[in-house]
Amino acid sequence: MSDRYSNNKKRKKENKNIKALFSVVCLSIIALGMIIYFSSNTPKLDGNAVNENQTLKIEETEEATDVQHAVTVKETEPETREPETEEKSDEPVTMEQGDGNTPYKSYYEYPVTEAVLKGYSEELVKDETMGDYRAHTGVDFKGGEGDGVGAINAGRVINVYHDNMYGGVVEIDHGGKLVARYCGLDSISVTIGEYVEIGDDIGKIGTVPAEAEQEAHLHFETRLDGKLVNPLDVMGKTE
Repeated sequence: MSDRYSNNKKRKKENKNIKALFSVVCLSIIALGMIIYFSSNTPKLDGNAVNENQTLKIEETEEATDVQHAVTVKETEPETREPETEEKSDEPVTMEQGDGNTPYKSYYEYPVTEAVLKGYSEELVKDETMGDYRAHTGVDFKGGEGDGVGAINAGRVINVYHDNMYGGVVEIDHGGKLVARYCGLDSISVTIGEYVEIGDDIGKIGTVPAEAEQEAHLHFETRLDGKLVNPLDVMGKTE
């Protein structure tokens, strides 16, 4: 009886050890399988990819540093400007501004004779040459072909040209925003930029194509501050 009990106890112990050993073996197999599984499914990093990523990060860092440095320099560097210099001219001043925006000299000479063939008119008047009615925005001073035309006052020649309607034309800035237009010149003796004194010869009377039906004359216009005005009023003369 005692031997049988001992054998049963021994057999149970051996069975228990076998089961424990079997459990350990199973757990080891499972663990090994998991290690193999995860090892085979874990992505491997390519050495080149790692290097490229590192290079990219370095370049991005350097670029950001350069941009930040450029912004810092732009904000901190003082703005340099060249000193402003006022241009000075040795040319005489002929654009003095008087009270009421009038020319700076009150005395004027007639450009030719005092005789007026046709006066200034903003209303429509008959034009014998053109055969229609139109405003006559100047004064026609009588004179013979070839007669000299003089400057009504001192000034600077600002334009010289030929016009199909008014022939040879000279424009002179007489100061105080007064610009005179001498029209119908056959020959011109001044040039652009030239300064003239009162009475200086600027040309010879020729023909005014738009007024060819009239006898020889000088068509004379004046603008004050850009607006056409009666030359006789500006010059303080009467017809």
